Amino acid sequence: MIISSRHDVALAFLIHLAGENKSVAKIAHNTGSSLSNMEHTATVLRHAGLITSIRGKTGGYALTRSLEQITVGDIFDAVGTETKRRGYGLFDEIHRRLKDVAVSDLLARRSCTK
Repeated sequence: MIISSRHDVALAFLIHLAGENKSVAKIAHNTGSSLSNMEHTATVLRHAGLITSIRGKTGGYALTRSLEQITVGDIFDAVGTETKRRGYGLFDEIHRRLKDVAVSDLLARRSCTK
């Protein structure tokens, strides 16, 4: 399994949407990512059903579920993973366990270590 910066960018995108709608430009600015990278991430997350676009003056993107209901496994499903596995089951087990880790859990652990 290859974990890339795309996974971190997707996680950051979702975290920045917690509590309010935001534009891609605002998220790109807040995370220090390029606008084109964030636009691509928004497309990937929208196609996966994790975010939705909001039209209008205060538009942008919004979460379709709370961070308690979005898992790390959802991010991996959206962004994709690359593996050269032989089918011994390790990748499947890791992926299964990622479905039990909510994004909110990562935030809680992160705030405890600061």
